[in-house]
Amino acid sequence: MRLRWVVWGALLGVQLLVTVFPVEALGPVVAGSVYLPLMLLSGLGLRVYGPGVSGGWAPPSVLGWLLLALFWGLVWWSVVSLGARLMRPRAGMST
Repeated sequence: MRLRWVVWGALLGVQLLVTVFPVEALGPVVAGSVYLPLMLLSGLGLRVYGPGVSGGWAPPSVLGWLLLALFWGLVWWSVVSLGARLMRPRAGMST
């Protein structure tokens, strides 16, 4: 279980670092990882965007950043849980 937490924290850490310090080549991917979930949440009526600059993208609000962190935390936890389940030894199988 401890390994699951370490892998989950590493995935979230990489997500955070790439979002805060984007690599030029990954710019569209990083923008998509922020704005696509926010678009879905905005469609549900949540106020996830802050006041926007005229002619540009509106930045996420505080609620938007919190929901985005929750969203990616759940996504990465699901990935780690699936990986742990697939790597678990099956009952009745010998090595």
